[in-house]
Parts: sequence; C-alpha cells; structure tokens
Amino acid sequence: MTPELNWLSDPTVFAVNRLDAHSDHVCYRTVQEAAQRHSSLRQPLDGMWRFVWSSCPAQRPADFWREGADLSGFGTIRVPGHMETQGYGQLQYTNTLYPWDGRSALRPPQVDLNDDPVGSYAREFDLDAGLRGQRVCISFQGVEQAMYLWCNGQFVGYAEDSFTPSEFDLTPYIRDENNRLCVEVYKRSSAAWIEDQDFFRFSGIFRSVYLYAKPRVHINDIWLKADLAADNTTGLLTPLVKLDGETDGASVALVVTDPEGYAVYEGPAAGDTIEIEGIQPWSHAAPVLYHAVLTLRDADGVLQEVVPYDIGFRRFEMINGVMCLNGERVVFNGVNRHEWNADRGRAIGADDMHAAMAVFKKNNINAVRTCHYPDQSLWYD
Repeated sequence: MTPELNWLSDPTVFAVNRLDAHSDHVCYRTVQEAAQRHSSLRQPLDGMWRFVWSSCPAQRPADFWREGADLSGFGTIRVPGHMETQGYGQLQYTNTLYPWDGRSALRPPQVDLNDDPVGSYAREFDLDAGLRGQRVCISFQGVEQAMYLWCNGQFVGYAEDSFTPSEFDLTPYIRDENNRLCVEVYKRSSAAWIEDQDFFRFSGIFRSVYLYAKPRVHINDIWLKADLAADNTTGLLTPLVKLDGETDGASVALVVTDPEGYAVYEGPAAGDTIEIEGIQPWSHAAPVLYHAVLTLRDADGVLQEVVPYDIGFRRFEMINGVMCLNGERVVFNGVNRHEWNADRGRAIGADDMHAAMAVFKKNNINAVRTCHYPDQSLWYD
C-alpha cells in the first residue's frame, strides 16, 4: 500500500493497518516475571530519536523513510515529548476559536497544507532477546495528531486519534538487528475539527512507545467484570478473555487472591459468572483490591503468557434518583484535571500523577473529571 497525503483531509481515513483496540494489560512470559513486574515480552523505545521539524508538508524530507536514507542532517528530540516544548514550532492556546481561525479560511474537513507542521522521527534498534522469533507489534500510546509509520523502508500504517494508543504489526518487516523506524507526525488533520477544545495545542509523540511480542498464542483482550451482589458480601466475577494466534486447544486458568494473599477462586476463565463469598467491597474510602492472575497455555500445555490484574468488587446504582455505591449514597467531591506539567505540557510521567493523587487525598477529593480525553493507563491504576 502506498501512503497518501490526502488522508490528512479525508475523514473516512483515520486508521490504516492499525490493530484493533484492546485492554491495557501487560503480558509476562513467566510467573517470576509477573511477580517482578518486568516483562521480557516488551521493549521500550523511549529516549532520544533522530528528528527534523518542517513548517509544512512541502518542506519535509519526504524520502527519509527509505532504507539506507542519509539522516546525518537530522537533530534529536526526546520521546515522549512535544515538539513545541523542545524548541520546534510555536505552542498555542485557544479556547472558543479553532487554531487556524483568522489565518486560513477552512471548512470541515479541510486542512491547510501550507500551515501544517510536520515532525520526521527516526529510531534505530536491535530486538531484545525476548522478542526474537515471535510476532512483534509496536504501540504508540499517544501521538498528536496524525502519524505515518515505516519500518525498514516498508510502509506499515497510518493513524489519527491523539489520546488513544495506535498499534501496528511489524512482524513482516522486523529483523533481529539493525532496524529503523520512521514516523511522520502531522500537527493537524481532519481530526483537528473534532479534537478541538480549550487547552494548549501541541504536537508530537507525547506518550511512550514500546515493542511487544506475541507468543504462539496470546491473550489479546481481557475484561474481568467484577460486580457486587445486593448483600455486599458476594462478589460476581465474569472473566471475558479473547485470544489470538494458535488458539485451538489453548486454555486460560484464573486464580484470584484476597488482600491477605489467600486464594478465593482457582479455575478456568471460561466466561461464566463466578460467585465469590465473603468479599470486601471496594469504595473510595476503603479501596480494597483483589489480585487476579491469568495463565495461558497452548494445546501442548506449555506456558505462553501470565497476566496479573487487580480488580475491585463494587456496585453503582440509582436508588430513587440518588447515586449509590454499594447501596449507600455517594457524594462526589470532584475536580477537573488535565494531564499537565509546566515544563513538559501533556507529556507527563509517573511522578506527576503520584503528586496529583497525593493532593487529591490530602483534600478529600474522591472523583476526577479527566477533561475530554483518555488519560495514561497509570492514572486509572
């Protein structure tokens, strides 16, 4: 497939070869890896990337993605990070106006290609040992706003949607050594008409990038649907698991332990609702979590993946027009929160999130409005 520049202004093209969305769980190769929370199936690509900023598409190095292209004239940029906070282009704050109002006479879904800055990114790497010989995918956790991706001189895919992950299968193009990823990031596309809101306007690869491997059979998506019966002591757990790869004969086992480490369920994750007695309910005042571990084996019984996940049992309902949590009225002491750092914009890290949560707890805040877009997964954790 040949990438087209006109995809930027075509609202019917917002994802080309992008993998389907799935849950944000982390897969580990062994039980020991899961306990240590260090996965040999993942390889981070954060850090310094080669980079060139162009004021518009006509000025960009259009062939930089070709294998063997000379990148000696490129500078560097940190990923994750915005272009504008690292000296490239102009940051902008607008509220009720579109960013191009007064500069370009546009109608949806038009894009002014004379005023659409482009970042050309490149990263070279070898595959870590844990990913070799398997299916390899790449995850861009957040790119603002439209991106084209190449691997080793081959076009891989295109995506819009700044605040949700875009993932692609690199298996046909990846090598064990001497790989080069190339990414073009456009500040504006047709999506700019619907991603518009009152905040600072940035662009770039502003959340983490990583590779991940899929063994022969892989846990692609999970929903550990945890509910609470009206007695407030009986947990209702429905584990929904989707696999891909060599799924015939594969099996998924589930173990759920309570906060003291005692197993309250051991058995298959088959999609049936499981009743667990003696549950301690989750609430904002007492956020009790249970630990679930999913273990995937192939048809020969060989361990393929281990997925740990924390869950809480709670019941939210309306009773006579009153919002109730676990049968009791809940009062929300809530605030708005943007992902924000005064130096790095929306390219925030774990320290920023922990600091915000400490302020919440100190001030008895029990609810947060995440301001129009999905936040990083760590915030929900």
